[in-house]
Amino acid sequence: MSTTKYLKLQAKKPVGGFVFLTVQQLCLLWWAYRIRLIQLRDFRVWFAAHEMVARRCQLDPGHVPEYTPQELHGLVGGVGGEHLRASIRRLEAIGLLTWSSTQLTFATSATALRGVYDLSDLHTVYNAIPNHRRRVPVPRQAIRLIAGGCRATVIATMLGHLMRCLYHHNHRCISGGWCKASWIADVFRMDLRNIKAARKHLVTIGWLQMLDTPQTLCNRWGSYILVNLSWTRAAMEKTSQDDAQIPSSESPPPPAFSTTKLPPPHKAHREPLQELQHQKPAPQADMAVLPLPCQHTEPASGGPTSGVDTQERDKTKKATNHTPTLSHIVPEDLTDTTRLLALFEQAHTQELLGKSDSERLTFLSLAEHAKVVGSHNPCGLFAALIRRQCWHFVTESDEDAAYKRLKLHLYGQSDQKRPTPPPAIIEPPDLSKDAFIVRELQRELDRRGFRGDVFAWLHWEDASWTRERWNTAVLELAQAKRAWQQANALNRLGDLAGVGEVFGHLGISAAEGDNMA
Repeated sequence: MSTTKYLKLQAKKPVGGFVFLTVQQLCLLWWAYRIRLIQLRDFRVWFAAHEMVARRCQLDPGHVPEYTPQELHGLVGGVGGEHLRASIRRLEAIGLLTWSSTQLTFATSATALRGVYDLSDLHTVYNAIPNHRRRVPVPRQAIRLIAGGCRATVIATMLGHLMRCLYHHNHRCISGGWCKASWIADVFRMDLRNIKAARKHLVTIGWLQMLDTPQTLCNRWGSYILVNLSWTRAAMEKTSQDDAQIPSSESPPPPAFSTTKLPPPHKAHREPLQELQHQKPAPQADMAVLPLPCQHTEPASGGPTSGVDTQERDKTKKATNHTPTLSHIVPEDLTDTTRLLALFEQAHTQELLGKSDSERLTFLSLAEHAKVVGSHNPCGLFAALIRRQCWHFVTESDEDAAYKRLKLHLYGQSDQKRPTPPPAIIEPPDLSKDAFIVRELQRELDRRGFRGDVFAWLHWEDASWTRERWNTAVLELAQAKRAWQQANALNRLGDLAGVGEVFGHLGISAAEGDNMA
């Protein structure tokens, strides 16, 4: 099989950097979670600890780092306090993590574990992974995403694609590889349908990119997938609004406790096929309506026309255009900042939180948290967190993404994205001859300390200068000076867009004002 025609992303490092984790470390941590030696929160704390160490990778040799539970709480979120201390104690008891205020160390092999003797299942999982002796350049954005809170199926899907689709060769990160959802389900002991739904969620938020692959290759090798090296929380443009419905919130038990029965059928397949009711009758051929010149027409299909698609579009349009309300949150409420702020006003009216700027930022951060964590039903998760006032689930990553989103909504594009104004073209002065004479004469007499009547002196030297001629030149010069003062004020404010309009309104060019400075 040749893969030369498939794209591979290459970069010196992903956006935000990366952390080297061995395949053995990832398998060891997941295995400890699957056999209930640690909890899912402990799993996230382990990744958060790696992020804390990565933040201090460029400290001076003589500087001693300091690790605090407060920083850990900012990465993990949740209640914190005793819950995080309990997670650290469980990780230390098994030997996966050693925590101190100045140093964090991690287990690199199964020999570092304490109190665990049966490792046969771990070796089975470890040997099922090809090229398992290598290091994986895990992006720090992915580490913060796992630490901030994800479902177990989403974490397993992320780890599987990191092992199969992300490599580090010649000091560069290379993204691109073949991965089957069934392989992830077998290695990580998860339900296949849950893995497929989690992969769809990761594609929706932009962390994964699936390329079109022939079905023959998909059957043998799986889909060709890229791990997005430029993915950030702030760069997400979509949410998991159309995720596949997961049949249950829990994965099937491990094989040791499994029966010979298959997982229950999907809800859509529990009932026999039935005819769709309340459909609009198909339009007659002689009653077909011609499309408008500017109307987009869908390509004609080979089958008969029905009203099912029209009903679905009308239903979707009705659902997305309604006024935002806390009693019925739709995916557009999480993506549209204006609608989200309207929900914030309703939450304040219902006394769920205050109206300060910090509480507004917390409200938006909770929406960002639901967009990423809520792979099954982000809108329902957001509504439940608001109703229960679980503001403490917000992490640092959620708050950073919400801050950038709110800043973009309030102030528009950032300065880096604004187009650079064209440089001003310096041209020779275009003042009239009389105005030029008056300006130069006033400058010269002021330099010599003359304090008398300039017009009287000029009229005595040249009788052709009348009072009317003098007033006309002085008025033109005064208009030019006012125009320059206004342009200078706009320049100090950093807004040169209106300079041309100011000069155009006064009938002079910007170059003239520059020469009068």
